[in-house]
Amino acid sequence: RLDDEAIGIPFIEKARALNVKRICAHKGLSQFGLDPSVSSADDIGIVAPMFPDVDFLVYHSGFEVNVKEGPYDPTSMQGVDTLVRAVLDNDIGKQGNVYAELGSTWRFLMTQPDAAAHVLGKLLLHLGEDRILWGTDSIWYGTPQDQISAFRAFEIPQGMQETYGYPPLTDEAKAKILGLNGADVYGIDVEATRCAIQEDDIALAKLAIEEDPSLRRPSYRSPGPQTRREFLHYLKLHEDHPG
Repeated sequence: RLDDEAIGIPFIEKARALNVKRICAHKGLSQFGLDPSVSSADDIGIVAPMFPDVDFLVYHSGFEVNVKEGPYDPTSMQGVDTLVRAVLDNDIGKQGNVYAELGSTWRFLMTQPDAAAHVLGKLLLHLGEDRILWGTDSIWYGTPQDQISAFRAFEIPQGMQETYGYPPLTDEAKAKILGLNGADVYGIDVEATRCAIQEDDIALAKLAIEEDPSLRRPSYRSPGPQTRREFLHYLKLHEDHPG
């Protein structure tokens, strides 16, 4: 845990001494055989105010596959609510140094529209559209295009906005989440970078497709294990070391 006085705090202090100002922490998606408390996001609420000059990027936003996501419950210590509670209880705010990342989280949520609306709604409401980062974990799932397409099309229903006070997921918010926020965190000049890639292989391929739509061949096939059983079988074949 990052608030551990023997390991976590010295780790952060060492990072600061080395001028490392961004710390990425896996929170949620508890791993096999590990103490689930280390994946809880509650420690973020402790260390973020202690080190205001460090940005904490919370991978997976505390999401757990086996937790049903709904509106924020201040008594809950499960799922994304752990991150929201950590932020609220410690007055970190929407312009604070805590960022919620969506790797794997969105992939699981994109087929669960109600849960997806609650998770994105809670993050937008309590952390703000400037503090949500895109992620796909596509190393596990193959092409992320299905995740990108689903996110671009997704909207938080008007009824849920009215009932729970969720902000709308606007095109501007999507643009920030899909890349602009990440560019800001890492100090990337978006316009300069965009100019530099205007003639790379991907840009040229897109241009060719625009000129000849018959070249478009979308494929959302996801290689690798598709079910928990297949994944466990894969682990067994590879001596519990995926990759």
